[in-house]
Amino acid sequence: MFKTKNFWILHLLGWLLFISLPFTIMSREAEQGRQVAVLTSGSFWLFFLIYFALFYLNLRFLIPGLFLKQRHWIYAGIFVNGFVVFYFTQPFENLIFKKFRNQEFDHPQRLHSPPDHSFERMPPPHRPGPRRQTAPVDFVSLVLFVIIWVVAMAIRISEQWRLSERKAILSEADKAQAELSFFKAQINPHFLFNTLNNIYSLAVSKHDNTAPSILKLSKMMRYITEEATENYVPLEDEIACLKNYIDLQRLRLNEKTKVDVELKIADTDTAVAPLIMMTFVENAFKFGVSNHRDSLIRICIESTAEMISFFCENMIIDQGTIENGSGVGIANTKKRLDFLYAGRYEFKIENNEKTFVVHLKLFSK
Repeated sequence: MFKTKNFWILHLLGWLLFISLPFTIMSREAEQGRQVAVLTSGSFWLFFLIYFALFYLNLRFLIPGLFLKQRHWIYAGIFVNGFVVFYFTQPFENLIFKKFRNQEFDHPQRLHSPPDHSFERMPPPHRPGPRRQTAPVDFVSLVLFVIIWVVAMAIRISEQWRLSERKAILSEADKAQAELSFFKAQINPHFLFNTLNNIYSLAVSKHDNTAPSILKLSKMMRYITEEATENYVPLEDEIACLKNYIDLQRLRLNEKTKVDVELKIADTDTAVAPLIMMTFVENAFKFGVSNHRDSLIRICIESTAEMISFFCENMIIDQGTIENGSGVGIANTKKRLDFLYAGRYEFKIENNEKTFVVHLKLFSK
């Protein structure tokens, strides 16, 4: 709570101001000797400790435990009950002013002055009838109670606001860093070079897939550099980019690798974060393909108006390679999910050293 020296100084000054309030209230009647006597009395320090405890109880327990956790009715009930208790107990009246009025803290010179017996010669005043006594309201105790309560709330809420502001600044910085890392990672030079080499081989052999492959690469690069800069894009465009990527990857695969893609798209108007699934598809082709072993890559995407479900499974050719090479891309994708789908996604990875499986669900609400 108190992390800086300046904060301690502010609290100390505040309590010094609080201590001076009773003397300010009684300044018209009190002499200097009386004020010193009040300050050194046990009753005064009991009065001070009551408000001291109230302030820090509210500051450190009630506000963070109730008010900041949206338990406003319980918090308000405690305030009202506290106000009623101070109304009836009257700390200032009973601990300070009443004893001051009864000359408990009288000046020593006045204690040794000759008593005044003039009142003994005066007849008692005529009282026509019984008079009901009413206890005075201790406004000083009530006003101090409200001030202490409000100041504690102001301090705690201002601290919470500064903390939220600091978290927002750090969050924006992390977001900018994640987005920068994300866009750097998407244009994989190895993928681009391999794809161009494959297209070159097709062109040399005058293969019929040469022109379609160039077109797919062009569409994919345009999507990455233009449309993918938005926070959300149509799911149809995202799937088209994934299909182009998979088709281009197939150019380098042999018969030992099988790629199974299943699409169940019930609502193509659904929006999705761009390239949010690309990292997992890219890792599947990067770590799950071998020219010497049979391997299988399974990709399934389902969508409804409420949810997008993504499933990707690939065999693990080299466990050490996948552990060392896929962490950064997955971490960046996790940050993007936190920014764009906070509280609206389910993400699970299964790695049993034989297969690597990704389950991802994105909810619209």
